Parts: sequence; C-alpha cells; structure tokens
Amino acid sequence: MPIKLNKNQIVIIIVIVVLIIFAFLYQKGQFKGIGLSISSKQAGEKAIEYINNNILAGAGTASLVSVTEANGVFKVNIKIGEQSYDSYISKDGKLLFPEGYEMDTKAAEKKTATTSVGNFLTSDSEVCMEGNKPIIYFFGSTGCPHCQWEHPIVAEVLKNFEGLVSFHNNMDSQNDSEVFSKYSDGGIPTLVFGCKYYRLGSGEGEGEENETKALTAVLCKLTGNKPAETCSAVEDLTSQIK
Repeated sequence: MPIKLNKNQIVIIIVIVVLIIFAFLYQKGQFKGIGLSISSKQAGEKAIEYINNNILAGAGTASLVSVTEANGVFKVNIKIGEQSYDSYISKDGKLLFPEGYEMDTKAAEKKTATTSVGNFLTSDSEVCMEGNKPIIYFFGSTGCPHCQWEHPIVAEVLKNFEGLVSFHNNMDSQNDSEVFSKYSDGGIPTLVFGCKYYRLGSGEGEGEENETKALTAVLCKLTGNKPAETCSAVEDLTSQIK
C-alpha cells in the first residue's frame, strides 16, 4: 500500500535531500563566502539564506531559532511553520549536515520530548522544587555570545517571580552538573525550568520581546499563573503549554 505524504512532509523531505547535496557541494568548494573562521552568526545566517532562497523558494519560510556550539560543530536550529529542525555545520564552514544521529541512547531519549512555547521541550519529569518553589536553572558562560544575549533577559523576567521560584544562576559555574548533563548535549545556553521544560540555545531568532513573553509564559505555567498581574498578559501562550 503506497504511503501518502502531506504537504509539510514533502517540504521537509525536499529540505533534507537538498541539504545533503549542499553539504557535498560545500566539500567540493562550489559555494564561496564562508571563511576558515566562520562564526556562529555566519553559520545561522547562511543556513537560513540558502534554505529560503534555494530550497523552499516560496513554498515556506525558515527562520533561525538558535545557533549553539556542541560536540565540535555549530548546531543550527531552524523553524519551518510550527516545526523546528536541527542541522549541523562544521566550524570551518565547509560541511553542512542536515541531521545528526545521537549514538548516546540517554541523549537520544531527550528527542522524544514535545516542543512547547518558546521552543522549550516538555519532559515527562515531575516538577523539581526547592522550598516549595520550582527550580529555574540557567547554564551559560560569559565567553558565549548567545549566553550573553539570553542571560539578562532571563534575569529580568525572573524579577517578576521573586519569592515564587528558586533561581540557580549557573553563569560561569560548574554547579548542578547532573542537571546540565541530563538536559543538555553540552551546548550552552541551556535553560531548565522546573525540570519539566527545557531548551538548548537562546531565543535570539524570535527577538527579545517574543523571548520575554515565552519565558514568562513557561514560568506562569510552573507557578499556577502567579503573579496574576504578570501572567494575565501571556495567558494565551500559557494555555498552549501542556
């Protein structure tokens, strides 16, 4: 019996096939403009530009969610419609991999989690508490530009939840390493909200305003929509979170 594919599945298959071809052409030197010292910003920009102009070509629009450094490559997370996908670019900018296969079964299990507001993943873990307050973990480094972008936004949002959550601010810290290894593949920034919602990467692709709203919505989900004056402004987003 032939397998029927919907429009979105067809688009994604086309994206994967063309990205494989793109990776081959990269290796052969057919694409110019990427130097030996490619930055994470360049990696994200060029991936999005190529996918939109040459692969989707009007059939859809890919947007950049985040770029992180993990396992010796750049991990580029893109969003097409309501779905997000990961691609990988070598640090010299010569190879683009449309998909990575995780050989660590523990890490592979993370990929079964569902995507929620702000590209947070929802785990099946119970909410972790400290003093009857959900624990909020931030893992990052001042040497990471994406962490520098994300950290002040997280800190500012958390000001509205003082007394309601317990913040473990692991910027340039090795604390809570067990939590980090459970929810991250080694890339930063990593955000873990209540051990229930987590995300690897910043929200730069969505912009500061949308990132602020997404973080607020996830926190409101954990606090039972408290404080009311803060959570009422994002109740439409909070209601989408399972």
